[in-house]
Amino acid sequence: MKQPSQGFTLLELLVVILLMAMMTTLAIPSFIAFGERNTLSAAVNQLQSSLAFARNTAITRRIEVTVCPADNNRENCTNDWENELLVIAGDKRDGLSTEDILRVFPALNSVDVTYNRRYRAFHFNTLGHIESYIGSLYICPHGAEQGSRLVMSWLGRTRIEEQPYDCSSE
Repeated sequence: MKQPSQGFTLLELLVVILLMAMMTTLAIPSFIAFGERNTLSAAVNQLQSSLAFARNTAITRRIEVTVCPADNNRENCTNDWENELLVIAGDKRDGLSTEDILRVFPALNSVDVTYNRRYRAFHFNTLGHIESYIGSLYICPHGAEQGSRLVMSWLGRTRIEEQPYDCSSE
């Protein structure tokens, strides 16, 4: 009586490996796009959180609050929105001390962030309204074709533009 085999033949193993390689090749672009969307979403959420924190602090403490990207020493505001974001009590932007800083948000290393104004900070008054220029922050993951646009209103609220931003237009 013949016993059934307990293993795989070489041909069966090669067919399975070939099928897995083909499925992996088809899935990799989806994983890359998923990673870009995840990176973009995290960056937009962090920017929105920093601006919402500043606005809420201005309203609840009845003080003026500024959000700006920091230089390496956290002593001055810069125009590089990919740096750490400082939430500062008052309207001071240069010669900052640790007492001025209410909160620090980490740098956005995996995205390019562009502010469409030359101004280097958002300044909130005691009502939570913007006292500086309103505008948009454009967020693009490194090497991605599409990104997001975060729009700031004069009331101090942010919204994400519905249409994806074309990162290749920069």
